[in-house]
Amino acid sequence: MNFEEFTTAFLKWSEEKIEAKKEDGFAVCPYARKARLENKLQFLDARSGDMREIFLQFQKDTYEVGIAWVDGRDLDLVHEVIEELHEEHPDLLYFISTPESGLFAQNFTDCVFIQLRDDIVEKRGQLHKTRYYDSWPEKYYKMITGNV
Repeated sequence: MNFEEFTTAFLKWSEEKIEAKKEDGFAVCPYARKARLENKLQFLDARSGDMREIFLQFQKDTYEVGIAWVDGRDLDLVHEVIEELHEEHPDLLYFISTPESGLFAQNFTDCVFIQLRDDIVEKRGQLHKTRYYDSWPEKYYKMITGNV
């Protein structure tokens, strides 16, 4: 799969899996549809080259979410890079998404999602005013939200 095919497949996966309603009536991510429709997703090809430099290409003033495709990369190295970036750029959050991760939906490939910390905190606050988190197991909730 080339990068263009990946972006097309990702958008289809998001629409079918991430924007889809769960049993509780909420989408896996209630904000995914709007971000997709408003072209607020920045795709980055991080399958080769300097991952750190590629992740830093996320244009936080223009996009809500960076999706860095890391297919074929050593996930331990990916973890190391994003841990360093968490320390250096506390205004951003980095999440690894793989076919093995996620409780409500699993990715079809390996990616790193890059998002603005303040935006996530604000959206989580909005969701806390609803019953969105009621279906989340406590352990999963703590793992995803951390101390944010």
